Amino acid sequence: MTPAHSMAAKQGCIIERRHALTDYALIYEPNPTLRETSQIVTAFDADLQELVENMVRVMHQEKGVGLAAPQLGVLRRVIVVEVAQAIEREGESIGPLPLTVLINPEIAPLGHEKIEGWEGCLSIPGYRGYVERWQHITYTAQDINGHPLQGQATGFHARIIQHEVDHLNGILYTDRTEKIETFIRSPS
Repeated sequence: MTPAHSMAAKQGCIIERRHALTDYALIYEPNPTLRETSQIVTAFDADLQELVENMVRVMHQEKGVGLAAPQLGVLRRVIVVEVAQAIEREGESIGPLPLTVLINPEIAPLGHEKIEGWEGCLSIPGYRGYVERWQHITYTAQDINGHPLQGQATGFHARIIQHEVDHLNGILYTDRTEKIETFIRSPS
């Protein structure tokens, strides 16, 4: 946490940052909403469309690669992910991942291979931790209109989806960091 976030956390305040052009605020640890389980989406309507549009807007404004609805204080099973252009990360060449909206996602590992890697979170700014995740996953979900989706993801793309699905279950990446020394302050 930043010093301001740390001070507010000690005082029991809920911290949020409102974004221009959005109706939702990004919330931060220790906001208790981040620890709650999200509800299944049953209405594929204008409210859902508005939520998704705001999630994408906040993700882009924060320069993130994924966002889950609970990070905006909304306990609905919705995630958005996107890697806009190819990047190099920890020696891995990562191709772009088009904007993907997953409603009610379910994931399962493909195989037994796990890999460790650094993760950060928009709801825990300024920190990152070394987290073990499945290398290959399969997912099922629904699109914005309620139509079924299925797919597979590998490497960093799989890591993003697993991280965001964890948010839907009240789990933060800090819960998956095996050793406290792997939780470090990110370089500014």
